[in-house]
Amino acid sequence: MMRLILLLLFPIFAFAGGQIVISDYEDARENYFWSQLYIDNKGESLYCGLNRPFPQTEKESIEHVYAADWIADYFGCANRNCDHPDYKRAEGDLHNLWPELQRINSSRGKSLYNEIEPDQNRFTDLCDDYERSSKSGNIPAYVEPRELVKGNVARSIFYMHTEYGLPIPGDMKAMLKRWNRLDPPGEHEHWRNDLIFKLQGTRNQFIDNYFLGNSL
Repeated sequence: MMRLILLLLFPIFAFAGGQIVISDYEDARENYFWSQLYIDNKGESLYCGLNRPFPQTEKESIEHVYAADWIADYFGCANRNCDHPDYKRAEGDLHNLWPELQRINSSRGKSLYNEIEPDQNRFTDLCDDYERSSKSGNIPAYVEPRELVKGNVARSIFYMHTEYGLPIPGDMKAMLKRWNRLDPPGEHEHWRNDLIFKLQGTRNQFIDNYFLGNSL
């Protein structure tokens, strides 16, 4: 019932051009992400599924599912040192930020998501089901997240697409729509959506009603 009420209230709290509570990524990292969203060691790393606190030998990091470089490219910035206000809000939007190990975050970079051949896991010491292909000629490197979070990835990208008008890069849309259908939102994703709503005032409508992803 509570989620239904919040969903009905969503248009009241949605802001044109994205959320305006968190000023930029630095603000999100220093004042919200670890101290209010993932406080008390809640949550697990997105791609690896490791529970916090992560292994002490690995640095924890924050992953942009909709890559920050994609956002910068859209707003015409040569790099992530961008003063465009919409870029700053988009880069710091909590709906797009997930915990991950630094090594895994770095390996993903700005690679597109794809379904790639199995047994291309370069991080078997950390992850059971995180695939990354190698660049070959004109074929870029791709990453494939574990099955349990493919829907999470899709819904983060759908949110950024609709909230900020950002394009879905490459030919990922059909695949992401399938991931959204096959991996509906779970308890943790709903918990995260509810808490982010309290922190920054916007909801991911594709978590509240994941069938909306079919209409993109």
